[in-house]
Amino acid sequence: MTSPETPVSEGQPQDLAKLIELAAAISAAQDAMTDDIVTRLASAMGEGMILMDRLTRNQGLMSLLQALNQPAAQDSLECLADALRSGSMMDAVNAKNPKTGGYGGLLRMAKDPDVQDAIYLLARLVKGMNPEGPSKN
Repeated sequence: MTSPETPVSEGQPQDLAKLIELAAAISAAQDAMTDDIVTRLASAMGEGMILMDRLTRNQGLMSLLQALNQPAAQDSLECLADALRSGSMMDAVNAKNPKTGGYGGLLRMAKDPDVQDAIYLLARLVKGMNPEGPSKN
């Protein structure tokens, strides 16, 4: 198979075995492909390309993705996810303990530094969403 001038490397039998395995996998994939699968795959790829085109043309979404790439934003998202997870746990705890309302409960809640931080964070977020700046009313 090899000519006398062609040097035989030590890895050649392994490479040949890998090539045979790859050819067998491709042959099996070809056998499994029916016209229906090919049609659905082509349709899905076409729809995916259209979707990617629409997403990349949306400057607002691209700006959001760039902002989410910042470490501070990623940390905030992780904190939000943790809070949402613990919130569902708190629902189970609160079901056992009835809530008390009124101004006293509101004031007790407002004294909590975590609640104050959350309120300030939401206020900064909402303020940043207003492109015209604060209203003069």
